[in-house]
Amino acid sequence: AVEDMFVRSGIPYRVIGGTRFYERREIKDALAYLHAIVNPDDTVSIRRILNMPKRGLGEKAEQAVALHSSRHAISFGEALADVAHPGPRGEVLGLTARAANAMSGFVAMLEKSRQQVAEGGAPADILDDVMDASGYLEMLRVSEDPQDESRLENLAELHSVASDFRTLNPDGTLEEWLDQVSLVSDSDKLPDGDEGEGEVTLMTIHTAKGLEFPVVF
Repeated sequence: AVEDMFVRSGIPYRVIGGTRFYERREIKDALAYLHAIVNPDDTVSIRRILNMPKRGLGEKAEQAVALHSSRHAISFGEALADVAHPGPRGEVLGLTARAANAMSGFVAMLEKSRQQVAEGGAPADILDDVMDASGYLEMLRVSEDPQDESRLENLAELHSVASDFRTLNPDGTLEEWLDQVSLVSDSDKLPDGDEGEGEVTLMTIHTAKGLEFPVVF
């Protein structure tokens, strides 16, 4: 929440001993789902989440879709749609029945979310629904990795950012929110000042001890 306000206000900052919010794995995964919803041709996003969480889709199955995409000069997303809805281009060759079923379910989930977008759904609602329908939240909830509890909290924070956007922009669309998030995450990557002057450093009190900062909050 603090990072988000710094970015919105144009206040330079850096994180010590942690990863910036929009660089965290779970945030990148969630945003990839949303980018795949608003842009069916976003190959990078679709391939990132195709087997996240695990759907039993190996490299061989993904390559079969990529080959179909290349053979017919269509996007990876269109090739995936051909798995779920075989048409004039024929079936995607080289897939097991299990892989084809998993991909068809994945396509159906994205199509349902796209319908929500078409009906003017709020970005936070679409985020929640796709994270739930994909099994991503359940994957984190049942995990025994202590870090996954923090990942759930980070996704809840992303929901808050999406909710705030809709509050400030009652007619704001998912695509508009993603554009705003892209600006924020890009500003995360701006190089630091020559000597780090005039920036806020985010760290634990323990890390700050002995560093002689003139001001600590």
